[in-house]
Amino acid sequence: MKWRYLLLLFFPLFSFCQDFSYSHYDSRDGLASTTVYCMTQDKDGFLWFGTETGVSRFDGTHFRNFTKEDGLPDNDVTQLYADSKGRVWMAPFKKSVCYYYRGTIHNSDNDPVLKKLHINDNVVHFAEDNAGNILFQETTVLHVLKTNGEVVTLVTDGTRPLGYITTIGTRKEGGFWVMQNGNVYILHNDRFLLWTKVTHPYDHLHFNYAALKYETLLWRKSIYDIGVRSFEHNRTYEYFLSQYGEYVNSAIFDQHSGAICTINGAYVYDLHDSGKLQHHLKGITVSNSFRDSEGNLWFTTMGKGAYRLNSSKVLTVEIEEKKLDAYWVNAIKTSKERMMAASVYNVIRNYSKENGKWEQQHDFAWHSQIPFYSMISLPDGHVAVGSKFFLEKVNPDLVHRTDCITSISVKFLCTDGNNILVSTDKDVIRIDVGSFKVTDTVWHERPTCIFLNNDTIYIGTLTGLYRLLPGNKPQYLGENIKPLQGRIAAVREDANHVIWVATAGDGLFGWRNGELVASISRHNGLLSNICRTLFYENGHLWVGTDKGLCKVNVLQPGYPIDKYTTSDGLSSDIINTVYVNNNKVFVGTSEGITFFEEDKIASQSQCVLRFVDISVGGTTWYPADAPLSIPHNKNSIQFNYVGISFKSGGDIRYRYRLLGLDSSWKETRETFLSYPTLPSGDYQLQLQAINKFDVSSQLLTASFTIEKLLYERTWFRVLIGLLFLAVTGLVVWLIIRRVRKREQEKTAISKRISELEQLSRKAQMNPHFIFNSLNSIQQYVMDSDVTGANKFISGFSRLIRQTLDFSSKPEISLEEELDYLSNYLELEKTRLENAFSWSVTVEPGLDKAEYYIPPMILQPFVENSVRHGLRFRRDKNGLVTITVKRETNHLVCIVEDNGVGRKAAMQYKSMSPISYQSKGLSLTADRITMFNKEHEQKITMQIDDLEDDEQVPLGTRVTISFPVL
Repeated sequence: MKWRYLLLLFFPLFSFCQDFSYSHYDSRDGLASTTVYCMTQDKDGFLWFGTETGVSRFDGTHFRNFTKEDGLPDNDVTQLYADSKGRVWMAPFKKSVCYYYRGTIHNSDNDPVLKKLHINDNVVHFAEDNAGNILFQETTVLHVLKTNGEVVTLVTDGTRPLGYITTIGTRKEGGFWVMQNGNVYILHNDRFLLWTKVTHPYDHLHFNYAALKYETLLWRKSIYDIGVRSFEHNRTYEYFLSQYGEYVNSAIFDQHSGAICTINGAYVYDLHDSGKLQHHLKGITVSNSFRDSEGNLWFTTMGKGAYRLNSSKVLTVEIEEKKLDAYWVNAIKTSKERMMAASVYNVIRNYSKENGKWEQQHDFAWHSQIPFYSMISLPDGHVAVGSKFFLEKVNPDLVHRTDCITSISVKFLCTDGNNILVSTDKDVIRIDVGSFKVTDTVWHERPTCIFLNNDTIYIGTLTGLYRLLPGNKPQYLGENIKPLQGRIAAVREDANHVIWVATAGDGLFGWRNGELVASISRHNGLLSNICRTLFYENGHLWVGTDKGLCKVNVLQPGYPIDKYTTSDGLSSDIINTVYVNNNKVFVGTSEGITFFEEDKIASQSQCVLRFVDISVGGTTWYPADAPLSIPHNKNSIQFNYVGISFKSGGDIRYRYRLLGLDSSWKETRETFLSYPTLPSGDYQLQLQAINKFDVSSQLLTASFTIEKLLYERTWFRVLIGLLFLAVTGLVVWLIIRRVRKREQEKTAISKRISELEQLSRKAQMNPHFIFNSLNSIQQYVMDSDVTGANKFISGFSRLIRQTLDFSSKPEISLEEELDYLSNYLELEKTRLENAFSWSVTVEPGLDKAEYYIPPMILQPFVENSVRHGLRFRRDKNGLVTITVKRETNHLVCIVEDNGVGRKAAMQYKSMSPISYQSKGLSLTADRITMFNKEHEQKITMQIDDLEDDEQVPLGTRVTISFPVL
């Protein structure tokens, strides 16, 4: 028979006990007082505790306390009740009631409805019917608070005064149940109807001796018995009350379970099976008990605070001797029939494999207090037990020692055929089972663990993992794999031949065929990276850490993890060893051995996320009352929230994001988020809680707006934009105006200069003509031709006046220009003694007075025809013609002569140069150029030399085209 054993570290001859595991809360954790009278759970999931020094609200992580300073009429609160509207009713020890709602405690001083209530005695029970009416119970008076705020006080049942009222409750079909003087009544529409009578031979039926809930009545039927009456099934059950003299209170959890609270703990009953009875908190006075929405059982006590039962399916074997500072479980083994336990304080005990209970059998004990560290079954049925100073062989009945090796400090043991591999504090040795002698040293350094896989030995050390193959040198597996270079805590192999390595700081790793195939740490679900032990069974790797026990499904993708901690019933989170067989789990910890059946403690976990309050600009608001629009000068907002999951024991993480600022999810374990300087804009906080069991809460959101600064507002920006445009427009207009003014001034100056230039050019008449004219006048005088002289002087003076007059005008009519040219030609003809003739031809229908042209443009060309064209003719047949006609939008003037031509004139000019060279033509060309610069419609000029077929000069033609303006 192959034996497996459980190693425990206990003193000999001490007595043992088995108990449940609890989470304990007292004033050190924030509870208002260790004397707790009552508790309830509100609509949001918070637990409330009534104590002698105030009321405590608990969210699973933090306590918040309320006292008289917060509005309580008195700090001593004896009854609590949570209604469907979210109010928490409180009955202080002061003949009054109050309630908490939306962050405020309402009392008779600040609530007009409560002023209507006239309480003559202490309120001992509350109830709410389906319509939302609240019933308050005094010992002989009832008060009904209607939903419309009306208060009705009932002192009679309609015919006689009310007797002693034991308890009240909600009636499923409407109204209330009322138990008074041993009778159960229906209270509906303020009228009483007797429903049934209950037996109560007990001389006094105190209000704490009965509880009515879920259509079920539990009451103290007699001094020895309790009765349970199901109103729904009209059946009555009786139970024997063992602690009849220690009765404190009664409670009903649901239709199937309830509790009797005594000065020696609480007795939890299955209301339909008297054989299922659990005794909790022995030796402690329990004042009340309650089951929360997560299924947890809570017990309030007188002087010990509050307890939460971690699991009713988990048992812990402890030492009843309280003087021990510590007692450790280092390994767990079983045989087919039983569990065995060995202690560092030299005791090996036997336990049942079915329920983990200690079997009253003979215990093996060593005569001195030398710790036992390890033990293992041998092929011959004996047991090898290792301690700090020896390794001994014990017979199968654990009665006598048969052999011993001294001066050896044993850490771990494992069998290798007919040999034992012993890990000591300095090496690994091999011992023959038969002779019980050391035969070989297989490792010469200090190991931390050993694991035998067929003929391969894995040795964990402080510096990594080594593998020893038969006949080969040790192979260091951490040479190329860094995770296998640290301290190794344990090694196991799964069904897929993956070697799982637990480290003392880096988590869990899977190794196969020379490479790392898996890495599991705190970041992907492991409770802690500090691993202490491993156990493999049916595809599951159980990992003991310093933060609890993890069950890893190593055969499924993603390696799902189930977690077990003290909040689930373990006696300690420091796991030294674990053994599992057919869903029965034995866990060795620093506080003893814990036993549970895995399939019976499936966690009914939930996670509820709530805002506690919201702080805006230093002012704290109830979440529903917080402002949605926040002024920018109060731009400092803090969200206080909490994830409620009592089974998680505060192990809750939160993921959040603030849309409008960042769309990526972040994670935290803090229960507040602070945003001191958000920019203006619209935001939505999205928040979710995830408890220890990876159960997620609902997504909680909070939308708000940070108001814009003045310069960020749309109307202000539009106004600024308009002002900017207006100012810009004004500046541009002023600039344009200034530029235009400058341009106008510039243009005016340029025009004036141009006019002056034009004037100067127009004023530059050929001085030679003037001199010749004066000579002609002188000749007339010398020839005594007074008449001719007068006529010439008259024409000449008229020409001078016209020249002076026209020079000051920008334009003159065609009629004036032609008259000026006629006068000029006539004077030249007279001066040259009729050496040529001239004519002016105007197109019929052309009104000379309607057309205007720049003055004296044609005169230089006419002068040039006379001086250079006709002057050098040998006869007096010279002719100058001026022709004017209209062509589309132009007025065309043609000056033509039959002189010698320009080439011949240049030759004559070179042979007989004159002292004065007329600049009339060049000045006229400049005038035309300046005119064209100032006007879109241009003046064009063309000079043609007239020749016959033999290229004999016939004269010159000048064609000038004026735009019709």
